[in-house]
Amino acid sequence: MAVSLPQGPKGQALALGLSVLIALTVWLGAVAPALDWYAGRDETLRRERALLHRMAILTDTLPALREVAANASESERQPSGLLAGASDSLAAAALQQKLDELASAAGVRIGSEEILPAQADGEFRAIAVRATLTAPWRAVVRLLEAMAKSDVPMAADELQLRGPPGNSKDPELPIDATFTVTAYRAAKVEAR
Repeated sequence: MAVSLPQGPKGQALALGLSVLIALTVWLGAVAPALDWYAGRDETLRRERALLHRMAILTDTLPALREVAANASESERQPSGLLAGASDSLAAAALQQKLDELASAAGVRIGSEEILPAQADGEFRAIAVRATLTAPWRAVVRLLEAMAKSDVPMAADELQLRGPPGNSKDPELPIDATFTVTAYRAAKVEAR
């Protein structure tokens, strides 16, 4: 038994409808997901390039800091770019104070700070503080930016962000942020 297809205007309307349905299916099934994947991958690459650029800038400053620390005599004062302090605990207190100043300038109040054990890193000591705060997203970004531009270079690591429940797009809603801030001090500082 042969099926007869409509002819004339009915057939044209049916052919047009099927063509639109096939085009829509191809768009939703293949083209739109491919475009979404491409846009997501492009954003990921953009973020990775920005991070790479920032890390390259920080890496470029390390040899100069090492040279300054190596050439400084014991009686010279602390080179700029490093934390002041004759001991790890004094340097950690200086880092906490600097972090509090930057947070205050960014409109953020740090909820808690925990000093982490110092680590040897060549001629330097890595001093780290874990900070927890609750603030609007923009204020957290201002704080991270202020840390990056500080006269004492600070690196934020282990960043954890928790936003408000739901799908709110309000940038003024507070988020919970936890991160580790690391700065360096000279390993050998002679007491005066």
